[in-house]
Amino acid sequence: MYKKALSSRVCKQLKQHFRILGKRNEDLTDRECKLLKDLLHYSDLLRDVYEWKEAFIEWYDCGPSFAHAKQGFVRWCKQGEKMDHAAIQSCLKTMETWEEEICNYHRLRFTNAAVEGRNNKIKALQRWHYFTRNKKYYKQRILLECNEERITG
Repeated sequence: MYKKALSSRVCKQLKQHFRILGKRNEDLTDRECKLLKDLLHYSDLLRDVYEWKEAFIEWYDCGPSFAHAKQGFVRWCKQGEKMDHAAIQSCLKTMETWEEEICNYHRLRFTNAAVEGRNNKIKALQRWHYFTRNKKYYKQRILLECNEERITG
């Protein structure tokens, strides 16, 4: 967003309610919908980016087949190319690099979210146990944290 073109009051309001922009449209309360409508009136670019984000969510959730998903992804990328902003172009470059992997979700409908979650837990444990001298305790803590579903379930 071009911050210089907006007044300080508008910038403050956008900063105060930025979480609403990240929420799915279907998850917004009535109050948040009204607030979102007000926020999107401040900038055409902001409105376009929000609609682009929602289009991606819809594509991700509703692609019935791989071929249809591939066409939808290409259409979504072309929609993003029309917006002239450095962050969007950077996002598009990443998305186009990983196009095949992203579209493959529509073949099998599973992700590596569980693996990523465990990696994040291990990284957090590394930070917490930076000065731990007992390596055995550290390894046991990783195994316990990363397999807690199996233990409690």
